[in-house]
Amino acid sequence: MKITINSLSFILSLLCIPLFLIALSSADFFSFTTKIIGLYSLDIVLGITVITFFLGVIGLKDVKEWKAMARGIFTIIFMSIFSIVLTFIIFIGRMLD
Repeated sequence: MKITINSLSFILSLLCIPLFLIALSSADFFSFTTKIIGLYSLDIVLGITVITFFLGVIGLKDVKEWKAMARGIFTIIFMSIFSIVLTFIIFIGRMLD
């Protein structure tokens, strides 16, 4: 099976949820990303979410069947909502910091 940009963006959108949960629940992951990389773990998840959103938009150009279209639309809608939620969490978290 050939992996297209549309399929890749869908897989990345499904991987963003566990990555988000790991970033929230694991203190070791949080301290690793802030000390070693210099970024908060939710900033990394937000970056992956934005990249996945744009890959979903780019992946819509090669759609030939309704399943691929549904995958692309799901990815775009889900990633836009998820990025808004992450931006809100990061904004409120930095205000309280």
